[in-house]
Amino acid sequence: MRVTARFLRGGLGNSRKSSRALTALLALPLTLALGAPAAVAAPEPAQPGLPSYEELQAVQGQLAQSGDLGDLAKAAEAAQAAGAQLPGLGMPKPMPGPERTPFKVDTPAVANLPSGVSVDKVEWYTDHHVIAHIRSAAMPEKPIQVEILLPRDWYRDKERTFPSVYHLDGMASFDDYSGWIRATNIERFYEDKNVLVVMPAGGTSSFYSDWDQPDNGQNYKWESFITKELVPVITNGFRGNDERGIIGISMGATGAYNVAAHSPELWKFAGSLSGYLDMTSPGMPQAIALAMKNTGGYDATKMWGPLGSQRWKDNDPKLNIDKLKGMSLYISAGNGNTGEWDVPSQIDPTKPDNPTGYALEVLSRMTSETFIRNAREKGVEPVVNFRSSGTHTWPYWQFEVSQAWPTLADALQLPESDRGAVCRVGGEIEKAVASLPGIGTCLSDEYGVAKNGVAQDFTGGTAYWHPDSGAHVVWGRIGSRYNELGGPSSPLGYPVTNELATPDGSGRFVHFEKGSIYWTPEGGAHEVTGDIMNVWGKAGFETGPLGYPVANHRDIPGGVAQDFQGGTIVKIGGEEPRIVRGEIGRVYKELGGAESDLGLPVDGDEVKLARGAFQRFEHGAIYWTPETGAQPVRSNDITDHWGSTGYENGPFGYPVGPLQPVKAGGLEQQFEGGWIRQLNGKIVEERNKPEAPAPAADNGDDK
Repeated sequence: MRVTARFLRGGLGNSRKSSRALTALLALPLTLALGAPAAVAAPEPAQPGLPSYEELQAVQGQLAQSGDLGDLAKAAEAAQAAGAQLPGLGMPKPMPGPERTPFKVDTPAVANLPSGVSVDKVEWYTDHHVIAHIRSAAMPEKPIQVEILLPRDWYRDKERTFPSVYHLDGMASFDDYSGWIRATNIERFYEDKNVLVVMPAGGTSSFYSDWDQPDNGQNYKWESFITKELVPVITNGFRGNDERGIIGISMGATGAYNVAAHSPELWKFAGSLSGYLDMTSPGMPQAIALAMKNTGGYDATKMWGPLGSQRWKDNDPKLNIDKLKGMSLYISAGNGNTGEWDVPSQIDPTKPDNPTGYALEVLSRMTSETFIRNAREKGVEPVVNFRSSGTHTWPYWQFEVSQAWPTLADALQLPESDRGAVCRVGGEIEKAVASLPGIGTCLSDEYGVAKNGVAQDFTGGTAYWHPDSGAHVVWGRIGSRYNELGGPSSPLGYPVTNELATPDGSGRFVHFEKGSIYWTPEGGAHEVTGDIMNVWGKAGFETGPLGYPVANHRDIPGGVAQDFQGGTIVKIGGEEPRIVRGEIGRVYKELGGAESDLGLPVDGDEVKLARGAFQRFEHGAIYWTPETGAQPVRSNDITDHWGSTGYENGPFGYPVGPLQPVKAGGLEQQFEGGWIRQLNGKIVEERNKPEAPAPAADNGDDK
């Protein structure tokens, strides 16, 4: 059955059932899922007063024969009245997203951004999936999270720029998650393609527009953020070029078409998946207003002013077709009937067990057909995929991304080699991956890398071959760190093993020509190289007192240092590295390590004492006993005086607390045998009084 955006005239009002069904098409669908629920809670039971499938189907048939939109406004007014009486109207409460922990956080300095715009941090979840936290001048209340999928060849060609495609969410969006990541296989779909995928999080009920006024605690300026701030961030911070597309679902499709129409110089493609492309026909503003009220409590007049005003017309895709000329357009929708990813109704298997998804897709189909008819009248021919089934749900949008891809790729002028992987695996690399089924399929052919070696990318990692080291595969967090360092061009050179389990079973490692990368769930992946590796190895590697590395090596004044679970290794110039470990190492790290006022270690390791241990540093030492713990002493007059009494072997014994100021002016430090103070430039002792001998036992003799 062909469904258009023409609604019935007068006769509808005479049918109580038809009126109620049209009310549902306008109010309930828009309210429940105009923005497409992303990973929502289980559907609630049918609510009293909602239409049956028979009523909805009857209206759908009548709509197809109607001549104009005259009764839509009246039906929308009835919908508003009904909306207050129907329980549960509004978007179903989304399920909370799974907890995510980045394996790395960067704080990049992105140049050439507009005033007031910056990237606060970039969180890395895989080596191709990041979240940028962007400080916006348009919406400065808090950083905006944007999920970004990096192109296939991001690491292979570090000077290259890439096209980008922006994916917009629906009305019930999340501030910390893109629905595209939560509900689709978008990461897998794009992993063999050379485009940046940009997915802003947030924007509930916003239509990705610049609102006239703040409302409900939000001051929405999404269009300004996307076009004036996010585009420069992607260009200058993520190597994006001027080939861009924008695509959205449901409410996000409306936003995508409006953003594209208002800044056509930025976009080569706009896509609508089950979108609402008619915003001002009689009744539509009222229906939108009802949906926004029930999805977050927003006032639609704060968005674009009085319903149906000029601002509404400025944001109606069907009225902005002239501005989209020359742009590649894609439009898709189902018809609400049971499709491949729907559960059939027990009453009528041709209809899904999802009345909301059914009715919403009918509404999307009708408004999309209105747009297409107007577009064709103006000489604009969108690519259209109207399915013979399917509802307003994520599986169909996931499917439609693959259907839209050829049109999008053409618009972005992608060569065939960037549209997907066409590759073969052979030689030594084929042998290396044969025993690793989890490495997946190839994403590239072999390509040349440093020192006459080759590499080949797979969905699960990268294989490297060199005549001196053979073929080996790296993946996961270790592979991400290796890529970050520069792969074979880094000081590590080529891998000489695949990833292996550590002897204690707590971590993983890969050996390279000039070092290793070790990984644990708690500490992450860190390289260990050169003399630091040698000293760590002599101490027993991860099974020794130092344990696993917990940080990469870092430059310090006069040398380099690297932190481990049980301490720090410090290398000064060409000297042998020095270990600071145990409780002494813990306190040294807490004080700031090599950057602290103690400075660099002087001793190669702790020195054993009768009751404990100590280690000297440039400007002091740290002493430890089981009773006192690890306590620092600085190079000063107090320490000199303590030394003159015999250090720990003298009457003061070991330090039991840190150096601290005296309220009246000066410094003091407590030892087992008392206090040593520096007051007015003079050293003052306060020794503990010797304990009085215990009284003699009473033997009962009073003489």
